[in-house]
Amino acid sequence: MKIVAGISEFSEDHPALAWALQYGRNREVAIELVHVVDTTAGRITEGLGEEALLAAEERLRDLARTAQDATTRVTIEAHVRVGSLVNELVAAAEGADLLVIGAHPRERYDGAGRRAVRIARLAPCSVVIAPSSIIPEGSGVVVGIDGSEGSQLALDFAADLADRHGESLTVLLAWGHPESWGIAQPDLVVAEPAEEDRLIVAEAVAGLAERYPDLVIVSEVSAARPERGLYAASVDARMLVVGSRGHHALAKALLGSTSEELVAELPCPVAVIRGTD
Repeated sequence: MKIVAGISEFSEDHPALAWALQYGRNREVAIELVHVVDTTAGRITEGLGEEALLAAEERLRDLARTAQDATTRVTIEAHVRVGSLVNELVAAAEGADLLVIGAHPRERYDGAGRRAVRIARLAPCSVVIAPSSIIPEGSGVVVGIDGSEGSQLALDFAADLADRHGESLTVLLAWGHPESWGIAQPDLVVAEPAEEDRLIVAEAVAGLAERYPDLVIVSEVSAARPERGLYAASVDARMLVVGSRGHHALAKALLGSTSEELVAELPCPVAVIRGTD
């Protein structure tokens, strides 16, 4: 397995590095630390650009050596790239299984401008967004499902993660729809989940108990809208896992509105699991 970790600050407790090392524990994992000297923020003269590049390479190598000394089965490499932060991290993730980035949960969200959302939209692989230490590590893993292939992949990732860490797994299907303005017939508003919804959850978790006999599984069906139900369920969780709609060139909504809102709000670390095209 290969993990690319985007490193913005050269600190041993950088959220992306810390998450990648913890996830790679007891696995055969190669971690590539990637720092981007972002040239899009303003003009950098040639001399200053070279100086910044050399300094970044040295500090990133030092960070990689320190991290490598603290682990055995994980192999760590370090590379510095120059250009757009978003584009370079997306390019670095080609061929990787996971791209891990850090994000501040109080960063202003303004649609496509938020870097974490843009990276999660465009990355060719699954993405983990690990918030800074302002959010303490919680307990339990929450996964959103909807019966799609993508949500099944998210469930597989979440179950494995929860089992490895001895955490409970909450499997949530939230089926609510956006509120309608001026509904003329309130009796037409569905207040209870359909039997089909319960069947989706039952089929999704079927077989998990056999694969993970020690895993505590909680299944829930909620009338809340997906982004609201998942946010509420994952506050104070160890991780929230959601699926993605896939990846192709034109991608406003490819991430999915629910996943995008959760990446922006960051109730806890969020994993967006991407399937094959």
